[in-house]
Amino acid sequence: MNTWIRTGLLTGAMLWGGAHAAQAQVAATGVPQKGFFVGAGGSVNFSTFTNQDVFAQGLSQIYSGDTLVARGEAGGSTSPDLSGQTDFAPMVQLGYYERFSGSNWLWGAKFTYNYLNASSSQENFLIPQAGYYTGEVSGALAGNVYARSSTMKATNQFALVPFLGYAFDKSFVYFGGGPTLTQIKQELNGLVGFASLFGDRLDLTGAPVSFSSTNWVWGGTVSTGVTYFLAPDWFVDLNYTYTMSTTKTNRFAAPFDTLHDGLTFTGVALGTYSGTTDVQAVMVSINKLF
Repeated sequence: MNTWIRTGLLTGAMLWGGAHAAQAQVAATGVPQKGFFVGAGGSVNFSTFTNQDVFAQGLSQIYSGDTLVARGEAGGSTSPDLSGQTDFAPMVQLGYYERFSGSNWLWGAKFTYNYLNASSSQENFLIPQAGYYTGEVSGALAGNVYARSSTMKATNQFALVPFLGYAFDKSFVYFGGGPTLTQIKQELNGLVGFASLFGDRLDLTGAPVSFSSTNWVWGGTVSTGVTYFLAPDWFVDLNYTYTMSTTKTNRFAAPFDTLHDGLTFTGVALGTYSGTTDVQAVMVSINKLF
């Protein structure tokens, strides 16, 4: 009887000791079990401005006095070349993580704001035009729309990133991805339409016109990073993100009424301009855990 009791106690102690050792191994890491966090820091951002397209078209009527001589239209497109930009910017984040029970694996999510303030432009380019005119006179209509500049800016960017991670002694690594919302401003400045007509090169649209649009565009991001705990409630977060935004198309239109050699040209210049902003960012922040 006593032998059985001693054997049972010994077996129970061994089982308890093994379980305690396993828990101690997990508890040995300096990464707290869970918590909300808020942080602030800075980022280095490389922004590229892809899928640039400007389409312009002119629709016109040609009058001699009150007599309609002809109607015409011409259009075409070009792709401005906007160079990539590297900028430094402030950023903030808040989030939550929690380790799976009895494991060094963890899950979480964070919401980040990055003030990109990135901008790129191309100056002095032409949008080729081709078309026709028909009426009392008819023929091919060719020309160009001159643009003083095309500019694209990415200012504010928000991201919601769920992630999975693995904890080590005083740190954890993680990987995640989620949706983004980026504020984009596009500008098309100083447009003037010229046409080769009746043997002359004519300024059909008159004074230069400019257009701008500000939009919030959705996108997606992937992120990978590493944290290091300076204390139980303070950690440094270093991460890399790659964000791809959707392409937004904006429309423009402006009427014109010009006079050349006794002929009146009336109509409208219209078109679209669009582009995409993709951002690679390296962010570092100091975070408080609650």
